[in-house]
Amino acid sequence: MNTSSSGASSGRQTLVIVLAVIGILGIIAAIMYISGAANSIHVMVGSVHKGHHFIRFIVSLVVGAAFLVGAYIARSRTPSARGNSSAPTSATSV
Repeated sequence: MNTSSSGASSGRQTLVIVLAVIGILGIIAAIMYISGAANSIHVMVGSVHKGHHFIRFIVSLVVGAAFLVGAYIARSRTPSARGNSSAPTSATSV
């Protein structure tokens, strides 16, 4: 086994986990904004809150979904899809 590919695999796994966690937190924030529970959590909205729940819901939902799609793409992409330069090439000699 190649050590550089295992290091890249470990880094990819960390990236997938981080993206997935941020995506899930974005979806949870969207659910909280649409349900009205975000008003009781002052860490998320600050001390002065003037509404705009629907806009915050949409932004949280879109950002959460984008991070989840990014995690899916990072997980499903193989190293050969990035253009592996160590792939054998066919050379013809005359």
